[in-house]
Amino acid sequence: MKNRERKVRAFEEKQLASLQKKSARGTSSLYFLLLLFIIAFVNIIDEVTSNLSVSVQSSFVTEFFVNNPFLGRFYTFEEGLSLHTSVSVISYVLGIITPFYKALADKWGRKPLFAISTLGMSAGLLIIYFSPNYLMFLLGYAVIGFFFGHDIQIIYILEEAPDKFRAAIYSTLKALGIFGVVCIPVLRNALMGNDATQWRKIFLAPAIAGIIATVMVIVFAKDTKVFVKERTAYLSIPYEERMERKRREKEEKKAQRNQSGVFNAAKFIFANKDTKSLIISHIIFDAGMPAIALYYESSMHIAGMSTEDITKSMFVLPIVYATLTLFSGFIADTIGRKKLITGASLLCITGFILFAIGINNLWNPYLIGGFCGLYQGCYWIGRDYMNIMMTEKVPTDIRASVVGAEGLLVIIGLAVGYLLVIVGMQFLPVWLTCLLVALPCVAVAAVILVSKVRETKGVNLDAIK
Repeated sequence: MKNRERKVRAFEEKQLASLQKKSARGTSSLYFLLLLFIIAFVNIIDEVTSNLSVSVQSSFVTEFFVNNPFLGRFYTFEEGLSLHTSVSVISYVLGIITPFYKALADKWGRKPLFAISTLGMSAGLLIIYFSPNYLMFLLGYAVIGFFFGHDIQIIYILEEAPDKFRAAIYSTLKALGIFGVVCIPVLRNALMGNDATQWRKIFLAPAIAGIIATVMVIVFAKDTKVFVKERTAYLSIPYEERMERKRREKEEKKAQRNQSGVFNAAKFIFANKDTKSLIISHIIFDAGMPAIALYYESSMHIAGMSTEDITKSMFVLPIVYATLTLFSGFIADTIGRKKLITGASLLCITGFILFAIGINNLWNPYLIGGFCGLYQGCYWIGRDYMNIMMTEKVPTDIRASVVGAEGLLVIIGLAVGYLLVIVGMQFLPVWLTCLLVALPCVAVAAVILVSKVRETKGVNLDAIK
């Protein structure tokens, strides 16, 4: 017996024994409530982490590129922002590794990845808090980018929640997380005031919260019932029989259904007309993400809004975003995912146009924040339910791998979106560049989805084969 085979056998035997014990113990309704609390807490940290650097973008761009020389020269704000965008794209090289990391959840279980990813977000925040220069800031930025989009908590919700209320529970927890983004303007107001140079201070509190959340996951969370059931059934098949089955499937060129992994998951996605249409729609939709999500604070700054007015707008942004997210799940469970995504796409386009008009005419900052929350909230709702539709179309044994493969494939769209933004900012104002990039992507993706992809409302995840 080869050494590698012995290690695999030993690992699987140990895991099977552990899963059988977990299955025998079962879970209580009290545990489900505790799990929901932990997921909500991690969602808050996830949302804050993903928005934190964007919320002080004009501050660090001004410090690192405008007020101090970088690579031997000073830059205008637009030049510095374009350079930061170009350099930060390099950090997305880590995104190539991320799907393989996520796929480990199909072998190791959901819980280990949940804890590691939450701790990873905290590490990135701490690196930025202590960063004396742009290069160290960029390191923290890359670490955050690798971990914050892990989406393991989404798999937890989808696999633990009742089928009829899956989207409603998801949207409620997601909304609670987004409401937590109010922490950002609170921290800005308390620690920055009207002094943009104090931007590092707001990274410490969420880093500490992430460490606390990691401990809670380790101590209280369990693997999902769906994973325990499916993985136990798979490992209960004798090792030789499983290997023979895989060899036979290879020879017959059938899908390797019991072998998790990103490449197999990608093959599964493109082998099916429905999931292929969904991923194409998602890739195009994600091409609009940089323009939608990353430059709203800089757009306000360039338009002439003060640091205090930007902070005011950020109080309204998460409230509108969270309210939309809260209702989205109930709507998705009532009229379906496709209609929700279509409506959200239309509102995203409308909100973005009104935001651009508002900042250029210096409208009331709270109104501007409302429009910003409208277009961002609707965009992320559309994207989230594209993710949910994909998870509702694939079997349990490769679900986390498909999430990972999906994350890898949409990098194609992200790369195109970044390139268009970088080039556009050389010739056009930031807000106009973002408008011209984002709106066609959102519109085209919505048309493809509504015309080519089948609805998944109410699907039984255990019955997917």
